[in-house]
Amino acid sequence: MRLTFAITSVLIVLLVGTSHAEWYIAAQGGVTLPNGLTNVRGTGATASVKQGDLDQANSGLYGFKIGYFFPGLPWLGLEGDFYHSNPHVKEQNVSRLTPLGVVIPFSVPGSHFSYNNGTVNIIARYPGKRFQPYIGGGIGVGWARLSDVHTFSTSTGQPLIESQSDKSLAYTGIAGVRFFATKRVAVFTEYKYTSSSFNFGGNIAIKADYTAHNLVAGLSFHF
Repeated sequence: MRLTFAITSVLIVLLVGTSHAEWYIAAQGGVTLPNGLTNVRGTGATASVKQGDLDQANSGLYGFKIGYFFPGLPWLGLEGDFYHSNPHVKEQNVSRLTPLGVVIPFSVPGSHFSYNNGTVNIIARYPGKRFQPYIGGGIGVGWARLSDVHTFSTSTGQPLIESQSDKSLAYTGIAGVRFFATKRVAVFTEYKYTSSSFNFGGNIAIKADYTAHNLVAGLSFHF
């Protein structure tokens, strides 16, 4: 993703140019607890169709971070946060509200959902030597792919298995704590809240909001 590459490049330039700042890299892993795809509605010819929320399965999460804290303000920093998860859409029954106001039951056989998140976050911490609680938040890009969706051609009515991708703004809120095992190596655990909205075109033809709670742990190296 171009924006993710640009964010990473800017952070690297900042790190190189701030020789006296504390900077770090980190690996992270955990679990995504999605709220499901909510506010689901049609697009194009089906724009007036509303659908029930789509439940999603919990998923593993993995990724990395890169960031630094300002030398004159050791409690304030910037962080690039990147991670991937797969909270697939479950097999379920939902309802659809047609343009005529008729509610129709609808069976969803389930589909694959992959999500990539890249944000730049502002981090505020307690700059203790060993124990550092912190909070933060930021904005970036969310990239989602919905695949193996059983649908129908809008032109022929024939059954299809469709895949679509979309990118949108992503918003993240963070609260965590870091513990330094040595002067340079720390372990951390944090909670991340993620929010994005996607428009899956083609014959899938739905818009939906995606939000999730993410529980993460990791290892960071400070320089």
